[in-house]
Amino acid sequence: MPVRVRIPEALRTLTGGADEVQVEAGTVGQMLEALESKHAGFKERIMDEKGQVRRFVNIFVNEEDIRFQENLETKLADGTEVSILPAVAGGGSSKASKKTKVARRPPEGGKEIVFRAYLTFDEKTTTRPMIYELIKKFDVVPNIRTASCKEDMAIMSLSITGDEEEIDRACKWLRKEGVRIDPVEMNVVES
Repeated sequence: MPVRVRIPEALRTLTGGADEVQVEAGTVGQMLEALESKHAGFKERIMDEKGQVRRFVNIFVNEEDIRFQENLETKLADGTEVSILPAVAGGGSSKASKKTKVARRPPEGGKEIVFRAYLTFDEKTTTRPMIYELIKKFDVVPNIRTASCKEDMAIMSLSITGDEEEIDRACKWLRKEGVRIDPVEMNVVES
């Protein structure tokens, strides 16, 4: 059955520039095999040497992370939309680096940054009010973009706006508390 796979910009060289491809597959694992057969080199960019999805790659089936489904055995129905999102550290494309509007003004003499990342919470941090604590401890503005939760694990797409040093302090604190952070992009806000 054909499924639609949205290809991130970082992997479009493998698909001849296509931002979406269709493949025949019944599971996510079969989809990755089909992508590899049509676009050589794809699988090695997505999967590690143990045959698992790389830690810094997120795959969403109909907007839900496969880690909260059946991982590579997640079923795909006819017409299912799959999105592959590898985390990318750094500034992003020139389009993404243009003006970003936020409610706060940059601090005098400093630059305001919008940092986007995926946060993964383990069984200890899933039940804590981590975003509330983040707001109380640091002068940053978090914006939850998406989240998927289970009792023992949660994944959240989060934007954090603030001074670069304050964001760095907040991220160090989150990591110290046991939250994994996979950066997506960081942009300077122009006033």
